[in-house]
Amino acid sequence: MGDFWKPTAEMGEQIFQKPKLLEKHLIKPPFRFLHDIFTATMEATGFGDGLYDAVEMDSKSMTEKDAKINYLSKMITLTEMIIGEELDVKPNKIVAGHEPEKTNIFLQAMF
Repeated sequence: MGDFWKPTAEMGEQIFQKPKLLEKHLIKPPFRFLHDIFTATMEATGFGDGLYDAVEMDSKSMTEKDAKINYLSKMITLTEMIIGEELDVKPNKIVAGHEPEKTNIFLQAMF
């Protein structure tokens, strides 16, 4: 499987302490974990502050697939605008647990 997740862990740990960026979560990141990463990044840096409404900020309310895809789409679009390039990542693939390498590349770009 490789160590594609290690740069993500190293970069994220410089920004926040929790959630812990462990291999078992980064090799196939579940939505709740990604939500926690985005929230921690927003709290630590202000990146994406105001992007989500109160319902979206509550990970427990994000149960529908379409809501999760919309949530991820917003963060991907913001990250692409900031870095000035398009990322090869699809929110529907992330929600389905596919292409974890691309998900990690997206997280690295966000960090």
